[in-house]
Amino acid sequence: MLTEIQTAQDIWPRLAPLIFVPRTENDYQRLSALRDDLIGIIGENENHPLISLMEVVEALIEKYELEQESAERETWHHFSMQTLARAYADDEPEYTTDMLKWTNPDYEGK
Repeated sequence: MLTEIQTAQDIWPRLAPLIFVPRTENDYQRLSALRDDLIGIIGENENHPLISLMEVVEALIEKYELEQESAERETWHHFSMQTLARAYADDEPEYTTDMLKWTNPDYEGK
């Protein structure tokens, strides 16, 4: 295993600009372009020597997308909770049925 690690260490400086964990939208775009190029090269050849590289790139892209979705969901949740807290703040007036302009005939008063 040490021989393989030494080989990786020797070639990594040339691969590092190509294979990396995306942290920004620009990184994501670069990896997406690499994936597209790999798809163009590999085509439908499931035995192509670069198929594993494409799978690694795809995994890095999917990880970034999941992290972005999670961050967006967290931001939306935080914003929603703030809005809800303002809507039901302590200084919110109490609304009575007398203030309604029309009533729902199907509402059973529950």
